[in-house]
Amino acid sequence: MQAPMPEVAGVTHRRIRAGDLDVHVAEAGEGPPVMLLHGSPQHWFEWRRVLPLLAADHRVVAPDLRGCGWTSAPASGYDLDTQTRDVLAILDALGLERVTLVTHDYSAFMGWRIAFDHPGRLDALVALGAPHPWFRPTAAMAAQLWRVWFQPVLAMPGLGQLVARGGRQRVVRSMLDGSRPTFDEAARQSFLAAWRPSERARALSSIYRRLILPGMAALARGPYDGRHLAVPTRIVLAGDDPVIREAGMGPWRGTAHDLRTSTAERAGHYIADDRPDAVAAAVRELTGR
Repeated sequence: MQAPMPEVAGVTHRRIRAGDLDVHVAEAGEGPPVMLLHGSPQHWFEWRRVLPLLAADHRVVAPDLRGCGWTSAPASGYDLDTQTRDVLAILDALGLERVTLVTHDYSAFMGWRIAFDHPGRLDALVALGAPHPWFRPTAAMAAQLWRVWFQPVLAMPGLGQLVARGGRQRVVRSMLDGSRPTFDEAARQSFLAAWRPSERARALSSIYRRLILPGMAALARGPYDGRHLAVPTRIVLAGDDPVIREAGMGPWRGTAHDLRTSTAERAGHYIADDRPDAVAAAVRELTGR
């Protein structure tokens, strides 16, 4: 059974067809278009505190990505190439030629791919909690791998699907609660409930197996080395992130037209939940609103 849709004042919902997906999109406001792409294990409701801030003078769209929230969950297509095409197809279905794109967590992989390979679709990019695109994994990062123990567990065929939906969903609860209190019980339950249907638990496992773990492994190969980032970009890091910090991201191995990094203090991994004001400020710096 599908989880009940949470509500945010002023936000409307509709379904669109994008490629092979029936996509749920939350929308609010009018003005320059901004698309918000959620991370894992969340859905559009990740942006519940950001939407009202930006909707005052922007058109804000927050789709659920493949297999997540209220978008359809096919058995395949969770790799980076397909999910990048999904985002472009959603833009087309919404009639949006260009947007300011905001990414978080695994959607950063799609954001960088679009910024480098399809820069004409973006006015600007805001990447939350992501290193710059020329980042290399470091020894300090390796020492913190125990914090993401859940990733290989979720990626395992069969087991990942089982632990995502079964019992008290302890793995997903651990991901949400982490080392700091971020979510009230209503928000926590909304994110947990989204993964209880078997096809969505399978999708979450596939996201880790087909996109997140391969994407992290690809960082060592430098997929964007030597390339120019033409899209104006802001990276917003979490002040309480023990791994990714401004001083530790290493040298650029490419060039950028306009790339700046800032740190949202008093924020953990879920920056949009902890510091929605910092997210809105980064968007407004780029859109001039």
